[in-house]
Amino acid sequence: MSQVDYDAIIIGAGPAGLTAGLYLARAGKKALCIEQGTVGGQIATTSHVENYPGFPGGTTGKTLSDAFEKQAVEHGLTIQSGRVDGLKEENGVKEVSITGFPYTAHVVIVATGMVQKLGIPGEEEYLGRGVSYCATCDGALFRERAVAVIGSTQWAIEEALHLSRFVSKLYLITKSSKLSPKDEHRAHLLEFPGLELVLSAKPTEILADMRGVTGVLVTCPDGEKEIKVDGVFICSGKRRPGTDFVGDLIDLDEQGFALVDENCRGNVPGIYAIGDVCQKKFRQVATAVGDGCIAGMDALSYIRKAARA
Repeated sequence: MSQVDYDAIIIGAGPAGLTAGLYLARAGKKALCIEQGTVGGQIATTSHVENYPGFPGGTTGKTLSDAFEKQAVEHGLTIQSGRVDGLKEENGVKEVSITGFPYTAHVVIVATGMVQKLGIPGEEEYLGRGVSYCATCDGALFRERAVAVIGSTQWAIEEALHLSRFVSKLYLITKSSKLSPKDEHRAHLLEFPGLELVLSAKPTEILADMRGVTGVLVTCPDGEKEIKVDGVFICSGKRRPGTDFVGDLIDLDEQGFALVDENCRGNVPGIYAIGDVCQKKFRQVATAVGDGCIAGMDALSYIRKAARA
């Protein structure tokens, strides 16, 4: 079997990815899980979860995702922050490019879920250079600096509240015409002295220079204006499957969802897709965990057969 960096690389540390990582690491395989946002995925930002078995009365998404992470790490899974920008395969060896740096593995499991993007100029180009989708991951990098948060959902409010611990100036850009303190999070955010609301606004472009983000252009009722910031945190936009980087290594449907068989296998041996990134009827934490289990166990068989080849 060819020499590789890892037995398996899992892209995405949500419930599906962490479950696959648990099964692989517990079996003694060297597994790496890459996450560009919050470990735990979307469920980590959910305030209350009542439909996951084993928690009478419910639990918080953060509690659940923290437990997933802790258990997987205890069994040997390595979790690394990074952005995957390429995937290749040659002679059975998979190469995953993480911000331009290549890692190799026998198995790749795509567990990137759904991504939410605005689709405006500068968003993709300056990701990691001032553009972020995760305040928990990147907020401390903007200590005593000015940032913008785009969105007004509960997710956006919680991200903005987290950023208020670090930044000196915080612009909350929202298409809404007002922002009322409907709950404790909003009330606390509105008390932040560095907060400036940019209401009834539509972001049109993220601006940058050689050093990174310098501002964001927005269209308001009174015209277009530039908001000068060092960082832009995006919590709004159209949700779609995170399959931009897979190329032709996984068949996709017209919407970009991965097409896999009953064992979560894609069209290239040793490449899997699990969780919300797949074409399916139901997208729940429980179904994601089930996919992670199936792919993890099938990947173990693939790795063992490859070792005997």
